[in-house]
Amino acid sequence: RLPGPFRESYLSPAQSVKPRIDSQEKLPRDKLSPPTPSIYLESKRDAFSPVLLQFCTDPKNPITVIRGLAGSLRLNLGLFSTKTLVEASGEHAVEVRTQVQQPSDENWDLSGTRQVWPCESSRSHTTIAKYAQYQASSFQESLQWGDPGSGTCRVPPVTPAPRSNPDQKSHQIIKFGTNIDLSDAKRWKPQLQELLKLPAFMRVSSTGNMLSHVGHTILGMNTVQLYMKVPGSRTPGHQENNNFCSVNINIGPGDCEWFAVHEHYWETISAFCDKHGVDYLTGSWWPILEDLYRSNIPVYRFIQRPGDLVWINAGTVHWVQATGWCNNIAWNVGPLTAYQYQLALERYEWNEVKNVKSIVPMIHVSWNVARTVKISDPDLYKMIK
Repeated sequence: RLPGPFRESYLSPAQSVKPRIDSQEKLPRDKLSPPTPSIYLESKRDAFSPVLLQFCTDPKNPITVIRGLAGSLRLNLGLFSTKTLVEASGEHAVEVRTQVQQPSDENWDLSGTRQVWPCESSRSHTTIAKYAQYQASSFQESLQWGDPGSGTCRVPPVTPAPRSNPDQKSHQIIKFGTNIDLSDAKRWKPQLQELLKLPAFMRVSSTGNMLSHVGHTILGMNTVQLYMKVPGSRTPGHQENNNFCSVNINIGPGDCEWFAVHEHYWETISAFCDKHGVDYLTGSWWPILEDLYRSNIPVYRFIQRPGDLVWINAGTVHWVQATGWCNNIAWNVGPLTAYQYQLALERYEWNEVKNVKSIVPMIHVSWNVARTVKISDPDLYKMIK
């Protein structure tokens, strides 16, 4: 321990396993929009190949989209459809975020005159049945404005009120059903059983998952959460709690658009948040892409279709917008890799500095893992020791 209010970090810089990324090298415009690491599964055998785990957890791949995973594993996504959810538990609680609908690469201030980072939304509560009604009527309304195809956005035009400023933007108000808790093993038995078809490293619970060694439930992390969306529903920018990996499956019928940035650049993004008066760790923000490009930050951008699984690697900064009417399910996982452990501990310490409570008790998890798991990765072994 150092004198005063400081104490040494749990990890020494020499133990770092982060990839070397040269931020000084000026990237050409095409390198600022790199192709997203993607895997197309041909068969069930592909899904259980150790190569898939290696690819997803490779520190150089911030995010991976696994196309058609649901099809190759014969996952019954209908179990998570709005209709099935209403039948299973229509009175179940839903947190609602009321948002302004806008194009995915824009974020206007409330006056509609300039682009900003803070991302406004107000919170309320409803039930699955009531949100389902809203989701369906919003879809029906869109049918009057043309064929919605795969559930992709065809939004009715909004008649704007007369405005003095011709540059002002006018947008529709939408509601996003978020953080729906599917942790009740009895109530959601068929749904949770279906997810056992996933490879072990993606499952909600497995011996190789640090979050299965917490010893208690952390809602939305080591349990499943559901999201019910209409076009324009936004999950603002964030890193996952304590930088854990995350799994997200689009149930459909519509698509979602994803944006992601490697963990290496999080401090630059945090500085942008400071500059724009929004808290990086606890606030709600939507990056202005031009700001990132000007700062030499590559942004991965891709569409997640129904049945696609997105693997968000440790520490990846990401933000998501629904382009159609869809449901998504998501949870966190903590693969036993040195990279995951390092980033989780770093964020645990940074949270202490910023007086933010860590959702994952990392010291407790470390003891539990050390006691019960045989660690084969020498870097991870040294870190935990």
